[in-house]
Amino acid sequence: MKRARNASLEILAAARKVTARHGAGNLTIDSVARAIGMSKGGVLYNFPSKQALLSALLQDLIEEHVMRMSEIDQAKPNATLRGHLQSLATANDLKADLSMAILAAAAESPELLNPLRDMVESDQQKIAAQSTDPVGAHIIFAALDGLRFQHLLRMPPYDTKTRDAIKDRIGSMIDDLQ
Repeated sequence: MKRARNASLEILAAARKVTARHGAGNLTIDSVARAIGMSKGGVLYNFPSKQALLSALLQDLIEEHVMRMSEIDQAKPNATLRGHLQSLATANDLKADLSMAILAAAAESPELLNPLRDMVESDQQKIAAQSTDPVGAHIIFAALDGLRFQHLLRMPPYDTKTRDAIKDRIGSMIDDLQ
């Protein structure tokens, strides 16, 4: 068995692996403990509840988003919208599974999503400030959210050609906001 102390990064990695292999519905403290070879108590030492574990996973997703946004050339017009388009382009099934687990937990504890709400509100303010057409920019942001939720909910996906054409058109729409 591994030590319980200071194992939070390993535990989060194990939680992501469990979700990737077995789906969001099978993410439990016990399944994470088994995946990492740690006692349930060791996991609970670092994350006192499944809610705490999901909260940390959400924080990781937010930090990844912030990192990706920092890679976008902020001198370009509508940089925040461009960052969201790039984020959509890199979306994968693991992120969708983690997001579903977080949303399921948020149904019982809506405050779990407060950090996400804060991030979205901040991005909405940046989008409005960066555009000469804030309403048009928010419409594009809503379209990006729609595509993201379509992926998240595993709605029938567009074929690759159509999805790429949609992303290209949205990119053109962002360019036209200048």
